[in-house]
Amino acid sequence: MVKREKQARSIATREKLIETALDVIYDVGYNRASTPEFSERAGVSRGALLHHFPTRADIIVAAMEKLLSDGTRDIRNIAGKVTQKQLGTDEFVDFLWSMFSDRFYYLSIEFINEARTDEELRLKMMPVVKKFHEALNEIWAEFQTREHPSSSHEAQVILNLTVCLVRGMGIQTVLKNDPEYFATLLDAWKTILRQLVKKPSEVGKTPLFATQDTP
Repeated sequence: MVKREKQARSIATREKLIETALDVIYDVGYNRASTPEFSERAGVSRGALLHHFPTRADIIVAAMEKLLSDGTRDIRNIAGKVTQKQLGTDEFVDFLWSMFSDRFYYLSIEFINEARTDEELRLKMMPVVKKFHEALNEIWAEFQTREHPSSSHEAQVILNLTVCLVRGMGIQTVLKNDPEYFATLLDAWKTILRQLVKKPSEVGKTPLFATQDTP
């Protein structure tokens, strides 16, 4: 019993440090976030932090993995609602926008920007990001089954267009505080998206998006 309680406290301390690291990075940015502030905000001793994370890189990677894993979990939950036909493409766009215009995305940008020049961080991020996008692909597979687009290739292109749109809009929110502007863009894309999903490649039997083999 004593051993289990000790293990539980250790796990709780580790999780608290990771959550606190994310909070600090969100508040002050990746480069200004320091391990002393992680331990101080978490109410954990410096020794306890070093026990769980001997280096700053260790806790940074753990925080990044936590962020993307939580995002992946949320996406998989949405996939279940799509399967049960509780959500359509409009609601899916709204969900993506909620992710890419708030804390999750701003934190992601901190890690992505740092990974551009930090090869070690980049290599550790890549498999976690891959799982994140695989979860998105699962959602789109559900839409593909429901709406019967003409090809999986086109479905993937449509998904990637949607993600790229909300990602770019998310960047804009840093310097542009105009909810009406973003709502207008989202409404326009929802209208286009409904047509792309339901009626791809109908006109002249020509593929909506060319494959890599198409000249």
